[in-house]
Amino acid sequence: MKSIFPLIIGLIGWTLSLPAANSLGAEDETGSPVQRVQRCSESCPAGNVQLRGEWGTRYQAAVCNLLCRTDRYTFDSFKANALGREGALWWDWPGDQFGRWFSVLQMADGYGWNQAGWHRAAVADVILPLQKNDGHFGPPEVLESDDARIPSGNAFGLAGLMDAYRDTGETRYLDAARRSARYFQTIAPQWETKGKDRVLHEFYGHCLDGLVALHESGNEPWALDLAKRLGVHAGRATHTHHALSMCRGLVDLARATGRREYRDRAEDYLDWCRENQLVTGGLPEMMPQSQQDEGCALADWIVVNLKMFETTGEDRYLDDAEHMLVNHFFMNQFHTGGFGHLGFDQKIVGGKAWQGWEGRFGSENPGCCSLWGMWALGQAGRYIVTQKADTIHVNLYPEAQIVLPDHHAQLRIDGDFPRMRRATITLRCDRPETFALALRVPRWADRVRVECDGQTLEKTPADGRVVLRRQWAGTTAVSVAFDSGPRVVAWPAAKPLGVAVFDGPLCLGLSSAAADVDLPWFVRVDKDSRPELDAKGRPVAVDPSSGRVEPLRPIGDDWLAPDAKEPRRFRVLFERKALRAFLQHDDIFFDG
Repeated sequence: MKSIFPLIIGLIGWTLSLPAANSLGAEDETGSPVQRVQRCSESCPAGNVQLRGEWGTRYQAAVCNLLCRTDRYTFDSFKANALGREGALWWDWPGDQFGRWFSVLQMADGYGWNQAGWHRAAVADVILPLQKNDGHFGPPEVLESDDARIPSGNAFGLAGLMDAYRDTGETRYLDAARRSARYFQTIAPQWETKGKDRVLHEFYGHCLDGLVALHESGNEPWALDLAKRLGVHAGRATHTHHALSMCRGLVDLARATGRREYRDRAEDYLDWCRENQLVTGGLPEMMPQSQQDEGCALADWIVVNLKMFETTGEDRYLDDAEHMLVNHFFMNQFHTGGFGHLGFDQKIVGGKAWQGWEGRFGSENPGCCSLWGMWALGQAGRYIVTQKADTIHVNLYPEAQIVLPDHHAQLRIDGDFPRMRRATITLRCDRPETFALALRVPRWADRVRVECDGQTLEKTPADGRVVLRRQWAGTTAVSVAFDSGPRVVAWPAAKPLGVAVFDGPLCLGLSSAAADVDLPWFVRVDKDSRPELDAKGRPVAVDPSSGRVEPLRPIGDDWLAPDAKEPRRFRVLFERKALRAFLQHDDIFFDG
């Protein structure tokens, strides 16, 4: 290495891989070796993160859509939800609204919303006295019920109670969570193999994260025993949102027990999801096919992948989370700040789908998706930067400011997120500290150039991360530039129906506000599969009947369009034709 980079020895170190996530040494009950699961890096507390720019704007819109809507989320609605009677948006999923609400308040509190404390206490005063003697919320006498909505809502209730306890330390939340977990223990025989193909039913099984939290924060080993008993039955379940919520618990369970088998079950479900994704990253509400997406599932996909990164150190999970975030998830947000349901199709996404409550909220679903979308935006912010030992990992590149107390440092990211052509990372250390700064090279980047103290370093994605190891003191600016121009991607990869157009990380589409997206529009590409650009450097689509040309734009840019009742549709797959400059005639590679 010295002969290659004599000018930067002592300033910049290299790494081609992150530390291994697992180690052998433990044995299972049979005496066989078990691969141990550890954290490869630690996410940041929300209180140490300030979201700015595009991400910050979206997060604040999502927060205001919830916490400023006292007409929608009334104390009476929380009471109705706890009782399982009409009066809440999803009253027939008892525990769901207040459970998600406590998780939302944890995010809001962490990011500095100073009203969270009293609001949590006020909701608790309403709902906690309504918990039944057997530990569940909802109508009485339901232990023998086969209504999956009851354990599902109560599972969100359990997780929310544990979030409230971890925030406040108040025993009333812990006591309620203990009783709730005993309810899940009582009904376990009815649900642990009731899912399709006799796997753990996802509507019940997403209680796993609450059980693990009760063990870790509430010192209840029996809760972990129950989670382990349930986790061995987890498999491919139909409802994407609940199954991915169950996967969050599986990752937590793997971390709490050190056993990789639980994480492998989550990975298997992620593999199944990948097989059925749109090129935009979108997932069907019901696996493997559905006519619509669901904002909750999109949110869970992001968070599960980030948790998988935390325990594996593999950047492919960051790539998957980022792809969903800046494309389909951003497209799914409405001008209200909320999230909901859009039409799901390989070629044309968006448009009107399920609209409950007589269409009062349009395609937004304020009963669950708007809460879970806000929660995911906050959760994901904790993974922008992670750290372990003497390494700070920069994983995502939105505009943000992050406090790193373990290193007596602050890190600020400025750039053009979500396009991410460039970013400037300003690191300020209150005192000299020696550590490494590991910069992720995204999968979509052709090359990255990093400049620090006048020295320039270049890498390709195959090289992994760019790592700068030195003693940091005062203020240092690190400039990052990602090379990646417009390109086309055949989709689905195994049997393409057409090609999508990307600009860096962003999926481009043709909006129904600009043209009839049901026509078989095509894009012209050159011999290097680069799309034709207009005079302003924008990729374009061509109407085959008229020759009309329309520029393509990022599908996530449309979120401020003020019509949630008739959301715009985007054509995202096109026929492909070769430019005449390279071929003697037009060749259609896909028949669309």
